[in-house]
Amino acid sequence: MLANLLPRMQMSRLTIVIIAVAFVATAGLLSYAGFSSGDNTISVYGTDNSDALELRGSVFVRCGAGDSVEEVVFTVAIPEGASPVNFSAPPSNVVNVSYSDSDQQIDEVLWKVKEYVTGDGDIMLESGETFLITVLPGEVLNHDLGAGSAFVIEVRTPGDEVLTIKRTTPDYLEPVMNLE
Repeated sequence: MLANLLPRMQMSRLTIVIIAVAFVATAGLLSYAGFSSGDNTISVYGTDNSDALELRGSVFVRCGAGDSVEEVVFTVAIPEGASPVNFSAPPSNVVNVSYSDSDQQIDEVLWKVKEYVTGDGDIMLESGETFLITVLPGEVLNHDLGAGSAFVIEVRTPGDEVLTIKRTTPDYLEPVMNLE
């Protein structure tokens, strides 16, 4: 009789182990869902046009003395098969970068560009390449971009496609910050 119960006990132990593992996995998923911010998306703004610039990754700000933003830094790419975009340097730039906030609109903001990771060494953004754009609003703003300020940066290409980046600085500024 004991021999008949033994296989059932082993099966029930196996069942208990399976249930325990499922319980731990479910508890882990529920705790992750409960403690995560729920906003893990990366905002990408552009047009429906296949040649529109795409924001890749995060938007960073570098702050200077006096708790004001000096630079806004982000990376861009173009969709596969899209026409290359000429990023000639200012003042003969083909790409136009504008800045706006609740108090001001500046149509031509100074900016710099450089290849990020891979590229062929020129200033033409082509499929498969990523460019690092540094916008310099601190050079032209009527008042500083400080803590707790919403702003919009628009990058307009020669084909009139527009990449719109909307962000708000946090209530406290660090020297370098990620504005996801």
